Amino acid sequence: MEIRTVRDEEFLKWRIAVRASQGFHTTPDDTVFMREHRVEIDRLLACVDGDRIVGCGGVDSFDMTLPGGAQVPIAGVGYVGTSPSHRRRGIYRKIMNRIHDDARDRGDIASTLWASQSNLYGRYGYGNSMPAYNWHIDMRHTAYAHAPAWSGEFLEPQRDEAIPLMSKAYDRARAVRPGMITRTPKRWEYEIHPVHTKDEFFVIYVEGDDPLAYARYTIEKNPEDEFRGTMHVVEAVAATDAAHAALWRYLLDLELVDDLKAHVRPIDDPLVWMLAEPRRLRRSLIDAVWLKFLNVPAMLEARSYPVEDSLVIRVVDAGADTGNTWSLESGLDGGRCVTTAKSPDLVMSEGELAAIYMGAVECSMLANLRMVEVTPRKPDAAKRADAMFRTSPAGWNPYHY
Repeated sequence: MEIRTVRDEEFLKWRIAVRASQGFHTTPDDTVFMREHRVEIDRLLACVDGDRIVGCGGVDSFDMTLPGGAQVPIAGVGYVGTSPSHRRRGIYRKIMNRIHDDARDRGDIASTLWASQSNLYGRYGYGNSMPAYNWHIDMRHTAYAHAPAWSGEFLEPQRDEAIPLMSKAYDRARAVRPGMITRTPKRWEYEIHPVHTKDEFFVIYVEGDDPLAYARYTIEKNPEDEFRGTMHVVEAVAATDAAHAALWRYLLDLELVDDLKAHVRPIDDPLVWMLAEPRRLRRSLIDAVWLKFLNVPAMLEARSYPVEDSLVIRVVDAGADTGNTWSLESGLDGGRCVTTAKSPDLVMSEGELAAIYMGAVECSMLANLRMVEVTPRKPDAAKRADAMFRTSPAGWNPYHY
């Protein structure tokens, strides 16, 4: 068996193998559309046994916003699967290791993924860094008690007119929300597929000529009553608090639907505090985006920190007893991170470090669970790490690539 990059002439064969490993079919037309709008073929991998593709994996290139606003290159990992005939032969691990090695060689300093199984990726050094909520609310109980004022208006364009407006609003939000990633014009065209997403509606909130928020949604009609149904909010992004309040008021005021379901909402979304009956907003926690450091000092130095402090952290490699000890000095303008021979204040796996990085997971909680070791010399080290890595707004990525 050989693991290698995918060739142009076998792209359809590779795509069929990827989709089959996930329980889906594909078509030649869909594959051509994907090849033109989404993938970088030199970042796609195949495990080949004879003339069969028995394992798959790959990366999409993104820049990701870090706390403080820095943009850094990351690898968006996906397409990973193994044929049932070749499971438990180490193919999955070899593909993941190859993905990470190739990404480092290209200059990516982190990788992210949406996990198909929540118990799978910790072994590769990923941490559950950006959890999110799925929402469900009865539309009869959506009045606001508190909300910022807004003065803009709404547009209701069709797909082709909506995409450039949504792109502008998304980029405004991405500049200030850690965890959000770049989306090229072709990726927008791909994600809002003219056939597969033809039932989507679009709403854009604008102030003057400035698009500041948007939502994509569908309506699932009640089969027994066409004037009732459920709204599914596919994506809702806002660049300002006022735009957020306005956008959700529009969605929650839609008539002839009984309830609303929204997917992958930020862990710190303020809507629950805006509602007059906050209990009516049922929230279901999901793990969403997982993060892995490919370059520890680069990631720790690129973000900003809310406090000035210093800690010595030993980071243990996933699945091994090896690792490095880092001296981290944090400040409002960023961090300084170098290897050190000093005794560590904290010992954690690379997955735990990734988990606390975006501010949604507290180091002290992981320490209480014995997932992070705190030296007796510095019993307050985990609490200090909480303060260092606290992030507002919290990390979030609405884009399920």
